[in-house]
Order: sequence, then structure tokens, then C-alpha cells
Amino acid sequence: MRHKNIAVLMTALDSEAQTETLRGIEQYGKGCGYNIAVFLWFTGAFEKEKHNAGEINIIDLPDLHLFDGVILFSDALHLKNNREKIADKLKDLTCPVVCIGMQFENAYYVGTDGYSAMKALVEHYIVDHKMSKIHFVKGVEGNGNAEERYRAYVDALTEHDIPIVPDRITQGDFYVDGGELAAKEILNSSLPFPEAIVCANDIMAITVCDILMEKGYHVPGDVVISGYDYSVEGQNHYPRLTTIRSRSFELGEKSCEILIDAINGKNTDKEVLLSDEIVYDESCGCQDKSTFDEETKRKMMYGADIARRNMIHQMLMLDKSIMEGATFHDWIVSLKEFIEQINPAEFYCCINEEFEDNVFELDLIEQESMDIDERLGYSEWVKAAIAYQNGMFKTRKPFLSKYAFDDLFQDTEQCKTYLFSPLHYLERNFGYFVFVDSEFPLNNQLYISWLINMGDSIENMRKQCMLQNAMRRLDEMYIRDSLTNTYNRFGMERFFAEIKQKCRMSKGMMQLSFVDVDNLKKINDAYGHEAGDGIIYAAATVLQEEATKSYVIRYGGDEFIVMGRINNPDEIENYWKRVQRRIKEYNSSVKNGAELSMSYGYEIFNIDAKTTLEDCIKVADQKMYVDKKKKKKKNKKD
Repeated sequence: MRHKNIAVLMTALDSEAQTETLRGIEQYGKGCGYNIAVFLWFTGAFEKEKHNAGEINIIDLPDLHLFDGVILFSDALHLKNNREKIADKLKDLTCPVVCIGMQFENAYYVGTDGYSAMKALVEHYIVDHKMSKIHFVKGVEGNGNAEERYRAYVDALTEHDIPIVPDRITQGDFYVDGGELAAKEILNSSLPFPEAIVCANDIMAITVCDILMEKGYHVPGDVVISGYDYSVEGQNHYPRLTTIRSRSFELGEKSCEILIDAINGKNTDKEVLLSDEIVYDESCGCQDKSTFDEETKRKMMYGADIARRNMIHQMLMLDKSIMEGATFHDWIVSLKEFIEQINPAEFYCCINEEFEDNVFELDLIEQESMDIDERLGYSEWVKAAIAYQNGMFKTRKPFLSKYAFDDLFQDTEQCKTYLFSPLHYLERNFGYFVFVDSEFPLNNQLYISWLINMGDSIENMRKQCMLQNAMRRLDEMYIRDSLTNTYNRFGMERFFAEIKQKCRMSKGMMQLSFVDVDNLKKINDAYGHEAGDGIIYAAATVLQEEATKSYVIRYGGDEFIVMGRINNPDEIENYWKRVQRRIKEYNSSVKNGAELSMSYGYEIFNIDAKTTLEDCIKVADQKMYVDKKKKKKKNKKD
């Protein structure tokens, strides 16, 4: 049957919270008969511009008008230009849109009440721990969740008559860098050491905690530290982190429920907030009873560590295999081996139409002259360079890129989750990957590294091909005549050595023809040197187009050599008959202009070690003069 489709636009799937929210969307949506198409990119608060352009480009792949509804993970849109780009994509949609974490105009909104939970946590330190020197590490500036958590800190201190001290506030970023900056500011501050450090997320809290403990501070003995997110890292950290748990799974379920109700025309709340809860633990000395005993946790961590090591090993083997390859075919073979190892339910490597020609065949000037839209654009049609399904590789027909993947809009037995990730190098788009109902991309920081490595490896091949193409062009320029595009004397010497070796190995024969364009001086005098160059070019064109097995060399100003291997004398006789016919055709088309005429002589040589190019040319040259003299005598009689 034909299922409906929900498009999910999101970044930062490497976090547990985002993964759990996606699982909530997936469970509810599939239960209602919807496919879930996730368009995923990875960009942080301080993303590099060109890499970000290649990542966020994935949202330009699908035609969102074809989908029944859209869910946007707006809380992780740290970059202003990304927010603007997505807002522009959504503004003309007629289908319902639900935003998670940050409100967009005219969209439904589902979020968490982080303000209340964060305020309660800060008040816990003030009231229960009797603390007043509380340092706060903010999230990304302008991010709705970050600003809400900071406002809770300010309000809690204000309501308890504790002054807001600017030097006790660090502008963080939700990443390790923010935690490092906070630790540096705290250690270098002239203020008394803080009693508590409240961080806007777990990653920054863990970073601050580790740095301070390395400096000899005890947590929670000397200072208490807390985060926000209830991450796996925080709960496996020593000490375990006091944090705030969002109802991530329920957040996904509720957003999908609201979207599907809106799709079906039901009245639904425009805005919904779910409450968060504080999880007290070792980093503030107020831990709750653990859900699992320590032995169970140890076994879980050990199992996760084994899986991670296995994945790292497989990725290293993939990198080594790709490095040993030289072509895109080798790259495909290496990737297939990796896919067989991780064995997803389905996997597709989709590339742009004419991918190999555009990426590996165009020269440096053509590729570098492309504008940004040409580099980032998806072709109208895409093809699956790899299609893996149920443990087998298959072939698929090309499909329109606006569908992202054509199965979404065809009859299928069951609903599926399709996860799309860009395959690119900076702002050069190569295509995209599709994982279907796969665990590999979920909450897996290794997945980001894998994506980057895949794009880098294609870019390395592209640059190697451009270098080789440039070397071939330089080589061609070295052995080519600029006027006629025939070979020059450097080429002649190279090709004679090649012909000589092959003839000696196979005991074959070589023909060498010496050619002279007739009446060139008269043509120059009567019609000008430009006309003379035109006659030389015409002669070269005729000689080359008929010489399918021989090399044509411009030996001098109006002299050419045609040489190559032959199997019998008839081949060269037939060649010159074809050339004479072409000369007549050319002259019949000339009106009041210079006519083409060539004198020639050829010889067939049985090649041995003593055969020299100079001797062969001398023999053919003498025969050419015999032909030229005959023409002069004939012209005098006429």
C-alpha cells in the first residue's frame, strides 16, 4: 500500500536526547501508517562556513511540497544563516509544520519547560546547600533553550537577593570548547572560587569537571557541578552528573501526534510544553538511588565499549582499503565491504547524474569555474551507485531527486525510517547516503567521522584525477602542434620507438608516408598567410580523420609524416585513396579560394634493431619528391 510521508529536518543526531526524540517520532508515526524521512546534517555553533554549506545542502534535496507534514528540530539551529535558509524553505508549504525546541512563524510548537527545572536546580544549591557563589555556563547565544536556562539562573539569584556578577557567567557553546573556556575563566578569576558551577548542558559540565579535577579540585567536595540533558556520558562519568532530564521520547511522540492530527484536520494545541525533571547525583552529593546496580552498569558500559571498538576497527579497515584504491570503482568496492560488515537493513549510496564525468573527467579550469549553485546542486535525476537490501546488493533504476528516494512514494508493505545524510567535501556536493531502519547513524559520534571521511576520500580521488588529467594535457601540449593539433617531432620520436618495439615483438610491418602541401608559397602570395594556414590545417584534418591506425606528425611548415603499423600493403594504398577522395570533396566546396593539393611518398619497412627513423624518413622523402616532380611535369604540359 501507499503510505503517507513525514519529513524530519534535524541536526546533532549524535546526542542521546535528539536520538530519543527521533525514536518517539518514529514509533508514533509508523504506528499511524507514516514513513519517516529524516534529512540530517551536522553543524555546530562555530561551524566552518564551507563545510556548513555542504551539510545544510541536504534540505535542498527533497521537494517538501510532496510530503504530508514536516517536523523541524529547531532547537539545534545554532547558525543564523541556517535558520534563515530553513525558514525560507518552510514559508510556502501548505502542509502542517511542527517545530521542536524553538518557535517558527505559523508553525506548531512542542518544547520542554526547561526554565522551571533549571530554576529549581539553582534554588536547590541556594536553599539546600546554602550557596551564593554560583557560576553559570551559558549555551549558544540566541538559542531558545540556552536563553531560557540562563534566565532561570538570573531569576533564581534575583529572587534570593544574590547579586548577578558578570564575571561568574561564561558564554559557552553547548560543546567542549565552552566547557574549556569556563574552566579557564574560573581558574584565572580574581573572585573567590565558586561553590557551584551550573552548566547549560552535560557536555560542558563534564569538561569543566574533568579540568578542575586534573587541577586538584574535588567534586563535590570543593565545588558542585551540574549539567542538563541526562546524557549517557554524564551518567557514566565519575562523579556521575547531577543534571536535568528532558522527556525526549515523549517530546517526539507529542510532536508527531500534533502533526498527524493537523494533517487529518483535527483541532490541536498550537503550543505544548512538557515538564523536565532534576536528577540529583554524585556531582552535587545528593544522588538518588540508581536505577541499575553498579554491576549492571558495568556490563552495559563494557558491551558498548566492545561495539565501539569493533566499529572503529571496521572504519579503519575501510579507510585503508580506500587509500589503496585509485578509482571510483575501487571506492565503491571498499564501501560495499564495509556495508556488508555493519549489515544495515537497507543502504543506498546515491550520486548525481553524470557523477563520474563531472567529478573525475572535467579538468581543473572547468571544475574551478563552477559557481556555488553548480557545486552544491543536486541533478534532476540520481542513481544508486550502491543498493543494499536484506543482505544483498541489487541494482536500481535512476529516480527523480525531488523524491529523495522513490520508495517513499510507491507501494510498500510496511512503514520505514529513511535517514538521508549528505555526501560532500566542503561546498562540493557528490550525492547522499540513505540508511533505512538502521541503528548505525543513531547517537553515534563515529557516524560524523565516517561521513566526513567518505567525502574526503572522494575529494582526494577528484584531486588526483585532476592532477593526472593536467599532466596528460601538459604531455599532449608537449607533443602536439598548436596550429593543426597533429603531433610534433617530440611525439614522432616517441611513437616511432613504440611502433618499433611492437613490430619487433610481433614481426609486423611499419609504413611511413612523407607528405608535402603543394603550392603553399603561391597561396600565401595570392590569398595571404591566413589562407596558407587554413590550407595547412585542412591538410592536417584530412590526414588525421582518415588515419585511424596511424600517427600524423607535422614535420615542418608544410610537411607531414604519417606512420603506423600495418598488416598488409593494401592498408596504406586504401588510406591514400581515401585521402585523395577527401581532397576532391574539399576542393569542390571551395569557391574563388585556395585549393588543397598534397604530394606524398611512402615505404613499407620490416623493422629490426638497426632500423632508424632518419633512414625511414629519407626513403619516404625521396619518393615524395618523385611524386612532386610528376605533378610539375603534368602541370607544364597542361
